[in-house]
Amino acid sequence: MTIKLYDLAAADGRRFSGNCWRTQLALAHKGLAYETVPTRFVDIASIGNGTHKTIPMIDDGGKEICDSWVIANYLEETYPDTPSLFGDGGANGPGRSYSQFLQHWNMRAISFPLLHIIIKDIYDRLDPADQPYFRESREKRFGKTLEQMVENREETLKEFQSGLNPLRTCLEDQPFLCGAAPLYPDYIVAGQLLWPRPISPLKFLEDDDVLTAWFSRILGLFDGLAAQQPKEWDGV
Repeated sequence: MTIKLYDLAAADGRRFSGNCWRTQLALAHKGLAYETVPTRFVDIASIGNGTHKTIPMIDDGGKEICDSWVIANYLEETYPDTPSLFGDGGANGPGRSYSQFLQHWNMRAISFPLLHIIIKDIYDRLDPADQPYFRESREKRFGKTLEQMVENREETLKEFQSGLNPLRTCLEDQPFLCGAAPLYPDYIVAGQLLWPRPISPLKFLEDDDVLTAWFSRILGLFDGLAAQQPKEWDGV
């Protein structure tokens, strides 16, 4: 049976949600049959049983699971005979603990500053039906307009790029964050870089950056799954 993945979509259908990309890469990693359902913000309340407030959400034969981290654990536990997302030990091994650490670190070191760079780009790409909700909810959350949030984004971008140095150190001696092959920690970080790639014209990685080489390898996985999306920045 094919799993349905409800995937956040911009006005022209391009997929930009980092959390949804993590889930799509996880499904591809495990070799599970799935289809994506492009979903706008205003459509989320009507999907599934109507109780979900965010996506990604998967429907696996009538079982609905929401939140990328919860989904990753569900896939690992439900499909143990497919390639593990966490490596040796699966859901009970050290790879899961590493993933959980990176999940929290990513939120603070990557996701939050990145949002303050691309939030207006996101708004500009959304379906017109999504724009009022997005502006009102984000401006209420942060106490400033979208335009005010990105006033110093060139400086914020420099800080963001510097904050990626721990990842660069890790990748100097191995092709992926988890060693010789990618695992879920790679998809956590890759999802964040797949967030701005289709919507923002800013260049987030330099050509000679070790992270660029790693990101290129991620883009090539699963027959170029992630690379097939349109991109806006001048780079990989």
